[in-house]
Amino acid sequence: MEFKVLGPLAASVPLPSAAQPRRVLAVLLTRPNEFVHRDTLVDELWPQGPPSSAAAVVQMAVSKLRKALSPGVPVDDERQRLRSGRSGYRLMVSDGELDVTGFSELTAAAARAAGDERKELLERALGLWRGRAFSDVPVGPLVEAHRLWLEDRRCSVLGKLVELELAAGDHKAVADRLGPELAARPGDERLAGWLAEALHGLGRRDAALAVLDRCRQALWEHAGVSPGDDLLAVRRRISGTAWSAGGSPCRLPAATPDFTGRAAELADLGRAVRSPAPIVLHGAAGAGKSALAVQAAWRVRKRFPDGQLVADLREPGDVLAGFLRALGLAEAELPADRAGLLSLWQSHSADRRLLVILENGRSEAEVRPLLPSGPGCATIVTTRRRLAGLVGARPVEVGALPYEDARLLLGEIAGEARLSAEPDAVRRVLACCDGLPLAVRAAGMKLLQRPRLSVAEFATRLENERLRLDELAAGDLAVRPVLAESLAELSARQRDSLRLLGFPGATEIADWFATAMLGCPPGEAAELLDELVDDHVLRAEPDQAGFLRYRLPGLIRLALREPPDPGALRRALTVMAALAEHASAALGAGYPPSRRADVPAAVSDRVAADPAGWRAAETANLALAVRTAKNHGWTGLAMRLADAYSDLVGLRKGGSPAWLGFGIVRDRLDVPAEAEKLLKLGHAHADAGDLARARTCFSLAENRFRSVGDQPGTGAALVALADVDADTGRAGAAVYALREALDLLRDCGDLAGQAMASAQFGSLWDDLGDFRRAKECFDASLLLSLHCEDGRQHDRSAKRYADVLRRNGRVDEAGALLTSALIGTRSSRERHWEAHVLRSLGDLHAKTGDAGESERCLSRSLELFEDVGHRHAAAYTHRSFGESLRLAGEHGRAAEHLSLAMSTFRELGDRRGGGYALLSFGRLRADEGVATEAAEGLRTAAGLFRELGFPVWELRALQGLSAVDESGRQRDRAREALTKIRFGVTPA
Repeated sequence: MEFKVLGPLAASVPLPSAAQPRRVLAVLLTRPNEFVHRDTLVDELWPQGPPSSAAAVVQMAVSKLRKALSPGVPVDDERQRLRSGRSGYRLMVSDGELDVTGFSELTAAAARAAGDERKELLERALGLWRGRAFSDVPVGPLVEAHRLWLEDRRCSVLGKLVELELAAGDHKAVADRLGPELAARPGDERLAGWLAEALHGLGRRDAALAVLDRCRQALWEHAGVSPGDDLLAVRRRISGTAWSAGGSPCRLPAATPDFTGRAAELADLGRAVRSPAPIVLHGAAGAGKSALAVQAAWRVRKRFPDGQLVADLREPGDVLAGFLRALGLAEAELPADRAGLLSLWQSHSADRRLLVILENGRSEAEVRPLLPSGPGCATIVTTRRRLAGLVGARPVEVGALPYEDARLLLGEIAGEARLSAEPDAVRRVLACCDGLPLAVRAAGMKLLQRPRLSVAEFATRLENERLRLDELAAGDLAVRPVLAESLAELSARQRDSLRLLGFPGATEIADWFATAMLGCPPGEAAELLDELVDDHVLRAEPDQAGFLRYRLPGLIRLALREPPDPGALRRALTVMAALAEHASAALGAGYPPSRRADVPAAVSDRVAADPAGWRAAETANLALAVRTAKNHGWTGLAMRLADAYSDLVGLRKGGSPAWLGFGIVRDRLDVPAEAEKLLKLGHAHADAGDLARARTCFSLAENRFRSVGDQPGTGAALVALADVDADTGRAGAAVYALREALDLLRDCGDLAGQAMASAQFGSLWDDLGDFRRAKECFDASLLLSLHCEDGRQHDRSAKRYADVLRRNGRVDEAGALLTSALIGTRSSRERHWEAHVLRSLGDLHAKTGDAGESERCLSRSLELFEDVGHRHAAAYTHRSFGESLRLAGEHGRAAEHLSLAMSTFRELGDRRGGGYALLSFGRLRADEGVATEAAEGLRTAAGLFRELGFPVWELRALQGLSAVDESGRQRDRAREALTKIRFGVTPA
């Protein structure tokens, strides 16, 4: 039997194809005829740690090997090649069966022989090799060590054979033999020297020198060393000259010892230097571009054995002449003219592998002549501009330092123990540094310089904007001069534009705001803004609404030291007011509102397309705009902004900016305007469900309107009061208010007001059980609505009337009215009222048994109410949803919606809504057969409706109660409710 390991593992019998048996065989062949402990096999097969099944896997592998090597032979038979014992295994190998033994015998014989016999024995020994030892077997530490030992012996034999062939003058044999060998091991100095000698002997001097150069390059790239004396001697013999001392010039400055972060940028640079295309490191002043370039250069310098050159383009002197001197040219060899220097630089860099760093490049024209010409060279340019004109350049942006990296850098400089004691203060310090590495370094050095200064005290100093730039300085390390130099490089027009963009207090502004501030056409403004972004003095990124937002870095803003121009600021705030009004109109519409003439069409369309996104992005700036306009004394603009802000955000969430408009009219003693704002404020509170505050506002509005003799306003306030009173159980007060409102509105001829009051009265009469009066009021309301300028009141009256008709069994009439109202609300773009109509349609479809259509309408109603932020109305839709699902038999989902409705009504104090929800909840429990809970809910609902003075709803609850409670106690109350309905008893 034969075993071969000098190449792929092989034997004279078929071996198992599985990996583990072959790996076990390889280990046993490294120690033939010796016991190999099972633990040794486990360590070899699983160097990183064995699995729990390791012993079983080894045993199975051994079993497969036995079947292959000794088929049919029992384990304990003497003929068995693979034997067990001493917790291990031994592979029996006879003399001449293993190729390693043959190799060793031939090598030993060659050592005793001489002349041609020795050469023949060495060739035979090398002939046993079929490739790398164990080349097709995954190896562990034991087999790897054995393989390296075998490879070393092979190299020794190869060296002896090559020496014999060179001595005999057989240069061709050496060249043929060593070509493939050196390709596999390009940094082997002995092989490179022998191959160069052979090629030189064949008259191929250039090829010989190329072999030496490749070996030198491989040594530099893989080990960072220069060739040894033997290879230098070969170079001198062949070329008559040696390589320059040290191998190459290295002009790199020392790398920053506490360099932190920038892992992604370093990875980009490591990949990019493999190409001759220049790499442009661009970023803001103080971003650490030079430190990053030097750090990357030290990491990759081994790839550039011919040298690393650095030049700061701001310093005086001819960069090309300096580079050529560094490459070994004498002063006398340098041409006097620029063209000559450029030509010499191109020729000297053509065949070299150079790494060139050009710091502080200001333009493409300045950088372009300094780029090395060779394909093996690389160039890193640091600049504050993008230098887009450099053909094929690879841009790498050096942006703000992430918080984690900035925190690490500050700790490296100031001391981690000191920072760990004051974590909150550290966050404040880093917030003032704005992610600028230079600022972080200056802050760290300041703390290091002042050991008795607490981090919190230092943070307080930095938070004072007047002191910040002065505090960010330690010795000659300072932020202010670097930023001043960066700003000085801008054109006068760019500096003026930056000054205009400094909206006080704003962290960022949208592109339309920046355009308004600049006061030039959008195209020109966009180009100017792009220039500032390219120069890294302005940052830009899109927000969720699709608007490009610009941020003037805080330290840059402080370095400018100039407030924005008041005229530009007022111009921008006026545009903001117009867009806020446009967004408010779009939020209340199902379709985009008409474009505004006072803002660019493209911006108007974008706001209308996503008003909610615009609101989310601009809420903070809009509140700031309100205060800014007031502080500048622009009262009219401040009121306009405040009104738009309150419309978008809501008075309850808007805080003081939303109330500013009310404060202005009150300070002016403008009673009519104050009354209008009180009425609007009351509706805002009512929409939010705060009925108590709503009633107060409506009462104050009524008083203000009466005091100035405004009958339409007084009527509108009375109608609003009646709505709140009806919800809170003051039915008598509601009737009285509506009667007075109708008298006032008739006297002044306000048809729309009369229509609104009549519809309100119709709903109230229905709740009171007087369908005849309700119908008369609604008929009057619809008739009056036809004579109004727009059809919105007609749609609202139709919606209310349809609800009454549905409850009284006139489903077809209700459906026709709701269909008309839905078309009208959509055409008038009133999403709020569209949601109300959809809720009524959902109720109608539930009553007719169309559960699917009911759910579709109610789902859309909920969606619209949530979009416009009408939580109170959404609660009524939840109640309708619960009733619809109850009728459809989906009791679980019905309970969820009713619970949501009940909790909202309870929180908002809406007793009528709570009664509706309790009625549906009682009916739901009755359907489920839970009589006790059903009776409790229905009895509570009946009592609540009795207190509110709504006998129809009381009777409905009592009817449901009769089905689950047969005690008869509710019959007297039912008769009383019927009496009220039958005789039309009006609440006192």
